[in-house]
Amino acid sequence: MEGSLGAENTLGMKNALGMFAAFGLIILLVVIVIYVAVGILLNKLNKQINGKGTPMAWIPIANIYLLGKLTVNKIVGWILVACALLTSTYTTTINGVSTTHTILPAGISSVLSIVYSLAVIGLIIYAIVKYNQLKKTNTQPAQAVQPEPAQTPVQPAQAVQPEPAQTPVQPAQAVQPEPAQ
Repeated sequence: MEGSLGAENTLGMKNALGMFAAFGLIILLVVIVIYVAVGILLNKLNKQINGKGTPMAWIPIANIYLLGKLTVNKIVGWILVACALLTSTYTTTINGVSTTHTILPAGISSVLSIVYSLAVIGLIIYAIVKYNQLKKTNTQPAQAVQPEPAQTPVQPAQAVQPEPAQTPVQPAQAVQPEPAQ
């Protein structure tokens, strides 16, 4: 009886690990889809605003800066980068002992992480709205505007008439007054 209980326990552990792995895989796929969608959005938004795409949309910290810059301004972009760095954690392992560190105290870091996450989600939604508005206003392809030439009145062509031939002018003869009667 004891042997069959151990086999069932092992089978249950394998099922739990399989479900955990499946859940992790689903989370990984969702993160990849969101990352690609945000990269495409930032690239298209940059193209609408600046006329060309940018590789910054695909670089992990640079895309956060670009999100703030395109939706609000450069200062917001730098604030988002600072928040991303301040809320990050890192782990060190020395002699088999792992220690997790944060730049800020744990309480402040967790609150700032929530505020930062909500700000990024809000800016992504705003970026979608802004892109759609820009797309609507720029539906007509840009055409080169050529200045109109100055309007001068057009006169019908006149036939050029040759000047009359000059005949030699003869000196005028003096007119003599008639004698008075």
